[in-house]
Amino acid sequence: MDSLESMIFLALAAVAIGLAFFLNGKNRKTCQSLRIEGIRVNRMVMKLLLDLQQHRGMVNAFLNGDSSFKPRLEKKQTEIESGMTKLDALRDKGLLTAQRWDSIRSVWQALRGEVLTLSTGDSFRRHSALIRAVLYSLGDVAERSQIVSTCTADAALVNALWTDIPSVAEGLGQARGLGAGVAAQGRCSSVARIKLRFLEEQISETMGWVSADLVSAGAAQERTASIGLAWEAANKAIHEFLTLLDEKLINVDRPAIDAEHYFNAATKALDAAFSVFNQASDTLEGAVAQGHAA
Repeated sequence: MDSLESMIFLALAAVAIGLAFFLNGKNRKTCQSLRIEGIRVNRMVMKLLLDLQQHRGMVNAFLNGDSSFKPRLEKKQTEIESGMTKLDALRDKGLLTAQRWDSIRSVWQALRGEVLTLSTGDSFRRHSALIRAVLYSLGDVAERSQIVSTCTADAALVNALWTDIPSVAEGLGQARGLGAGVAAQGRCSSVARIKLRFLEEQISETMGWVSADLVSAGAAQERTASIGLAWEAANKAIHEFLTLLDEKLINVDRPAIDAEHYFNAATKALDAAFSVFNQASDTLEGAVAQGHAA
């Protein structure tokens, strides 16, 4: 009887251990799939963020007197609508916060309908508040997909991807929008000059945070080398833009560049930052798929 009980106990224990391994493996695969989906959804959110930033800058240039931006505005509004429609399909999938997304949707609809009749200040404030909500959505998706719970080796990479690079992008986006308005108007007020100097310092500081995070991530993982190369290229493009900002807008009596050329130079810097975001997303997705960040 004792022997039979022992055999039964051992059999039950083996079943329990096997079930635990099965459930653990299943949970790990579910978590892995969720994290990969989060990375992919946030690519879409980041694209929407960049489109809204462009729209803000185009509107500011237009409202300050450069009518050449109007056709580009209409095209950009169509692109924003397309991006939002794609994200609409994900509203109830659990990664986006439904209430925040509904607010983003309604705010955009109201803004789009009256944007060309607003004052420059009101337009910029309303755009920036909307963009902040989209930035928060990046964090919502990251948290809900458990991306933020990755292993310590990837913590610095996650921070660069979901916090620092979007912050650099928004600093550049604001500098593009404000500066395009200044260039279109043909003068830089003392208030605008102070704001642009602040943004210039903020961008430089946040770039330092990205560099520190990528160095930390690279110290533990060779696979981040490609991100480092993308960041070197972005650094160059962003510093070139900041130099132009200094020389053509901030440190001159009157702007020495037109709105279109300034806008395009800023967009080149933003595109470089977005390239780093894409490269970091690819790297993190690959790490999750291979189980390194599980």
